[in-house]
Amino acid sequence: MSANYAATVDARVLPIPQKHPTIFRVFDELAVGDTMLLVNDHDPKPLYYTFAAERTEQFEWRYLEAGPEVWQVAIRRIAAAEGQQAPAQGMGCGMHHEHHAHHEHHEHHEHHGHEHAHTGSPTQILKDEHTLILQALDGLERKLIALEAGAAPDRAYFEKAVKFIRTFADQCHHGKEEDLLFKTMVNRGFPLQGGPIAVMLSEHEAGRTYVRDMADAAAAIQTDPAATQKIIRNGRAYIQMLRPHIDKENMILYAMADNMLSADDQAHLSEEFERFENEKIGADVHNSMMALLEELKPGGHSCM
Repeated sequence: MSANYAATVDARVLPIPQKHPTIFRVFDELAVGDTMLLVNDHDPKPLYYTFAAERTEQFEWRYLEAGPEVWQVAIRRIAAAEGQQAPAQGMGCGMHHEHHAHHEHHEHHEHHGHEHAHTGSPTQILKDEHTLILQALDGLERKLIALEAGAAPDRAYFEKAVKFIRTFADQCHHGKEEDLLFKTMVNRGFPLQGGPIAVMLSEHEAGRTYVRDMADAAAAIQTDPAATQKIIRNGRAYIQMLRPHIDKENMILYAMADNMLSADDQAHLSEEFERFENEKIGADVHNSMMALLEELKPGGHSCM
């Protein structure tokens, strides 16, 4: 089986801060068409999110083994980075097969982990999820513009948008913020009341209200003449609240977290993020959400 892969990364033997940097460095050295094998001791769903945000349309992700003790994922490079050439096929294959045969390949990449050191930090994971959420907001805004121009309401689209927001943006993303990051910050002395965390929590609740009302309006499209305007009003309010909310978290709150949390705190949060994904979100949810996002974002196409 090993001969089928240009490189193998066994993340089980890597220290947590070096896992994502090593994996991305190996992927970035793949020639287009080459596949790397990732081996892990838990479902690497947070890594998939990061790939989706930072290597958009450059990879294919295929589970070969899905636990309960070992996960194996084939990650195939299908395109070079925009504006860059992937390594030449002839050189890439020879180099990667040679590295696969030697564990020193991993050690070599560990020495250069700082080049992608931001990739796996808890706040960077959350920023990467923000990127995906913003793509969904862009698609939702286009649908609202079409409604305002007189288009017939697409009930199926708005129901899918609500599903993505509730599952990915709220349950998964806000869940990690509220249950893990914010609580860790408070435990380290950050104020819960009267500070940025209180503002973020208040806006999370406001967003849930907008989404609930948008969902109710979408369900009533056939029976309530005012449903279209309710969708527009609540959809607009949600977008106008969430975009600056994301900016405040990315530029202010997460910077505060990075400054106040120790390396041990960061490592523990990374582990807790992955445990949260595995235990509270459930297997394969990220795959279905990424497929749903492809339908929702601008230029998306139906996958169902």
